[in-house]
Amino acid sequence: MENTRRHTLSFIKLLAVTFAAQLFSIQTIYAQPVYSWGVVPQFSATAIHRDWTPIINIVEKKTGYKFKLTFYETIPGFEKSFLKGEPDLAYMNPYHAVMANEAHGYMPIIRDGKRKLVGIIVVRKDSDINNINELSGKTISFPSPNAFAASLYLRTLLHEKYKIDFETLYSGTHSNAYRHVLSRKSAAAGGVKRTLNKTRKELKDSLKIIYKTEGNPSHPLTVHPRVPEEVRNAVQGALIEIGETEEGRALMKKILLPKPIKADYANDYLPLKELKMDKYFVLK
Repeated sequence: MENTRRHTLSFIKLLAVTFAAQLFSIQTIYAQPVYSWGVVPQFSATAIHRDWTPIINIVEKKTGYKFKLTFYETIPGFEKSFLKGEPDLAYMNPYHAVMANEAHGYMPIIRDGKRKLVGIIVVRKDSDINNINELSGKTISFPSPNAFAASLYLRTLLHEKYKIDFETLYSGTHSNAYRHVLSRKSAAAGGVKRTLNKTRKELKDSLKIIYKTEGNPSHPLTVHPRVPEEVRNAVQGALIEIGETEEGRALMKKILLPKPIKADYANDYLPLKELKMDKYFVLK
């Protein structure tokens, strides 16, 4: 009788262990993946978390998929990450989109339909320089090597299109580049209209714009090809839906996508490849 009881208990334990193992296996197979969502660190991690988290939460509710916001300390760190193909989704600058596509086949799915990126070159208002050809042999300040509209695109155009030789000085920020001009550390500075408008009035009023680039499509949200098509389409649709309401547009404006529309790599970003920007891109 005792042996029978022991055998029965052992059998029950075996069934329990087997059931638990099968349940764990099923949960593992059907566990919902979490997709990493990177953002180029133009701003602090605190600001990125504040502005992007509400959007990602809404996308999760609309799509049923899970996403994790990934933070990077520096832009070079972000660049190294997407060049390794690490983030599943990544918000990046236009030339990053070209690099990411060539490296791993990332495809842009969303960009802003309202705003275009326009680079500007400014000089002192009392300067005799009135066009970019007069910058030959001069020193021009830029915020950083790879800032797209304010530096990379401008330097490429100056060298490749206009054949202008100049000395380059990197200031660290847009504001510092403008201050270099005011203090005569440089003859001109690269920037964008948005940051010029945000500088203090006395600095802005002391500068004049002598050149503007053509507008380029703004930063896109790109997706790695390993992300299933249904996930990609769902995210794209959710972001466009968010931008269709007044409340949603207010949230999207904070991440510089006030009017989200479908992005098209061939039309929006591939033309940048023909400009030979790779010669002027600095990968640290």
